[in-house]
Amino acid sequence: MKKNKLLRKRWPVPPLILFLMLSFVAIVVVALLAPVLMPVDLAANDLTTRLLLPTFKDPTSEHLLGTDYLGRDVAVRLVYATRTTIEISFTGMLFATAVGTALGIVAGLCGGKVDQVISFLTDVRLSVPTTFIGIIFACILGATPLTTVVVMAITGWSSFCRLVRSQIIQLRGAKFIEASRSMGASGVRIVFEHILVNIASPLIVQITMELSGFILLESTLSFLGLGIQPPGTSLGVMVSNGRDYMLTHWWLAIAPSAVIVLLILQISLIGDWLRDKLDPKLKNAS
Repeated sequence: MKKNKLLRKRWPVPPLILFLMLSFVAIVVVALLAPVLMPVDLAANDLTTRLLLPTFKDPTSEHLLGTDYLGRDVAVRLVYATRTTIEISFTGMLFATAVGTALGIVAGLCGGKVDQVISFLTDVRLSVPTTFIGIIFACILGATPLTTVVVMAITGWSSFCRLVRSQIIQLRGAKFIEASRSMGASGVRIVFEHILVNIASPLIVQITMELSGFILLESTLSFLGLGIQPPGTSLGVMVSNGRDYMLTHWWLAIAPSAVIVLLILQISLIGDWLRDKLDPKLKNAS
């Protein structure tokens, strides 16, 4: 028992979680630096080198994952696709978090009819399927990266709003907030100095849990042709393009699918560990 306690003190983060964190950071850094590390024209193609075998099929091949139906290097496009998916997912998460947190604060602090209206809008949003919202906005605004970000913000704010609202309802009657209000602190000051600080932990956990959903959403919309359009690429686009060659060149669809699974698995396990560490209810239960 003493050895286990000493190990926990020396290694506050389990080795598996630490490995997942480092590998996720490495993937993000390599993906974001893709234009610097491997500058290519995504629109360029060479039909004379189409559908070349990857290295594990042909050791003499110069392409790690072969080439696609237009003669483009699959490995290079996979890095660029990961970059696009990460950029759009993080941007959508940022807007969803900002909108949901703001509405949750307003609903929790104001109460009354304002709270009822925001809660009603939250229920309406949750009653409409996410993919259906993506199809509607793609038809109205066009299939662009901006449309995907808008869809993420519209579909993702509700979970943050509910979380923040519930946290504020628990906090607004706390003694330290009443003391701050009695000393003349404004509502804005109370929000930034007390409320946001106290809800930061569950909000961080919620962000990590929702990010995997945003990555899957972006990949789904792009797979359906509602997100990134050629010559641009994303993980969903690569899966969509590779599905026609599953019988002969299965790695064209499996490689981007594996990256999607890896990203979602990394974020989900990290988020689950953060929840165990930061959720006070789980701490008390343990």
